[in-house]
Amino acid sequence: MLKNGIIWIVGLAIALASGLAAVGAIVKSQAPELAVSLQPANGFAFDTLASNSLKAAVAANDGRFPNSVDPVAASFAKRAFVSEPVTPEAIAVLALGSTEGKKRELMHEALALSRRQQLVNGWMIVDAGTREDIPEILNHYDTMLRTSSSAASVVIPTMARALTNRNFVEPFAGLLSKNPPWASGFWGAVVTTPEAIENAAQLRGMLYAADDSKEIYQDANLIYALVNNQQFGSAESLYQLLAGQRKEASLLKNGLFEREPEYPPLDWQLFSNGEYGAAVAGGNLQLSAIPSSGGLFARQLVKLPSAILKMSVKSNTSIPKDANISIDIRCGETLDNAPRPIRIALTDKLTRQQISNQRSGCSFYWFDVVGRSAEGGDGFDVVIESVSLQRQP
Repeated sequence: MLKNGIIWIVGLAIALASGLAAVGAIVKSQAPELAVSLQPANGFAFDTLASNSLKAAVAANDGRFPNSVDPVAASFAKRAFVSEPVTPEAIAVLALGSTEGKKRELMHEALALSRRQQLVNGWMIVDAGTREDIPEILNHYDTMLRTSSSAASVVIPTMARALTNRNFVEPFAGLLSKNPPWASGFWGAVVTTPEAIENAAQLRGMLYAADDSKEIYQDANLIYALVNNQQFGSAESLYQLLAGQRKEASLLKNGLFEREPEYPPLDWQLFSNGEYGAAVAGGNLQLSAIPSSGGLFARQLVKLPSAILKMSVKSNTSIPKDANISIDIRCGETLDNAPRPIRIALTDKLTRQQISNQRSGCSFYWFDVVGRSAEGGDGFDVVIESVSLQRQP
């Protein structure tokens, strides 16, 4: 009986201790103050308290790591380490209270224990930045993105902004060549970061392969962003890489409308709404408008040589008299003495025009197809078979 009682008491004590330890494990993150009050002491709860204290100090210091560690946080870190020597953030807190040489050594130890702790990764990024070790900075960003689903909303925009620095292009190429799972999100952020898009175009060229997955890269959006930022030369070079050097007699791309536009406005950019619109179908450019409607139907950014040019536009039927359709050619560059825009009305089945771009000072032009149906008319449906713009022999 006494033996059974002793066994029961011991068993109850073990069960109680196990239960308290389990409770401590459950609440260590949500309520670490409660967890550290339970026995046996939960080292991970002390780790959380030390980490929270340091994170608060970093936040109060405008995101910078403090030069010294709060004594209370240091005390929590020591108790965490004594109870659980595998608490990485506690080691990080202790590291920040150490000498410079010891600090880096301890931080690497903390990183070796877990690559998921953003506090440790954050310090490693800052340390790599002070040493201007760009590949290491990007590797730590990669680690954060792979180990934390919540990191992307902060880390990816930061990486996109980092690409504004030309020194990051080659290191980014090395990292992205490994096809990390966050690559698609990165390219999506880059195309909305105007300061980074020129370097992004260079980076995209370095990574180009004929069998690239279009789900990863934002090629069409990147070209569009380059054009919007008037970085026409970079846009043209990237287009030639992606689309290939197609042999076309015309300076315009896809002037025979043989394929769907893929990279507007370096090939045709089409516009439509409920009243008028343009489409490429059946090897033609189809223009439609209801009465009293119209505007810009299609456009293309084209690089023109300093020369005499000849333009030709062919439709499958004569242009209706109540359809006011024309070709507008205007300089796309911001110049002090930009050449005057040219408007060429399309009135016949075949329209030819000679144009001089000599000494204009402009290289990139908008080639616009515009039109408007007459008020009170029937609207129109016009099918353009080809558009050509060539250097005069």
